[in-house]
Amino acid sequence: MNFFAGLLLLLMPEENAFWTFVGIIDDYFEGYYTEEMIESQVDQLVFEELMRERFPKLVNHLDYLGVQVAWVSGPWFLSIFVNMIPWESVIRVWDVLLFEGNRVMLFRTALALMELYGPALVTTKDAGDAITLLQSLAGSTFDSSQLVFTACMGFLAVTEARLQELRVKHRPSVLEVIEERSRKGRVWKDSKGIATKLYSFKHDPGSLVEEKKDNDKGDMVADKDVQLGLESHSSNLDELLDSLNIDSKMDSLPDLQEQVASPPQLSPYFPIVKNESILVN
Repeated sequence: MNFFAGLLLLLMPEENAFWTFVGIIDDYFEGYYTEEMIESQVDQLVFEELMRERFPKLVNHLDYLGVQVAWVSGPWFLSIFVNMIPWESVIRVWDVLLFEGNRVMLFRTALALMELYGPALVTTKDAGDAITLLQSLAGSTFDSSQLVFTACMGFLAVTEARLQELRVKHRPSVLEVIEERSRKGRVWKDSKGIATKLYSFKHDPGSLVEEKKDNDKGDMVADKDVQLGLESHSSNLDELLDSLNIDSKMDSLPDLQEQVASPPQLSPYFPIVKNESILVN
């Protein structure tokens, strides 16, 4: 989106560029730049079907190389060919697109590029070479008159009615895929247990082993705590019994008051001194 916003700023003042940008997004490309990009995905399926109708040999070759048509056409459609073809050609394509008021010129231009450079793509032997070659050839499309003429006159059968028919055909499959993806996303978010463990095991197989060790260690600590608790209860019981024994021994001792009330009997040979001193010779 920043590509064609920059193009608008080069062509008009900021306020006009802003409102033109809003009009293009809302009126011409509604549903293209949302979170799910539903209309963009639908148009990619529509363009692929048009490619198979018009260039079956080229599509079969791309399938053989493992190249999906959306890999090529997706950036074209999302950027409206900005930075994909020269500026002169971009402006000519935009003129027709804004004049017609729909996305028909988008499909016609992409089909015209495939017609111009399809013979060169058939000679490629590798997926990377095919994509690189097409990007290079599209970037060298300086003859904007030839591109627009090929797009408008060579693909008259591509009309808005035809595109709407194909969109109705392919939209349910896109919505089904999006719904399935969102459902899986909800399941992934809701299942905090097994899904998280499987994801962790896929990226770090040792995580489950460490988790098991931690659980075993936790169990050992818990068992140890239980054992210590039993030992503490046992020691408390022993202390209680000891205290009972001590109390019983204390009960067997003579009463202190009795000892004070009845002093011990002294021997008659032991002198009792009252305020007198004993002189020892």
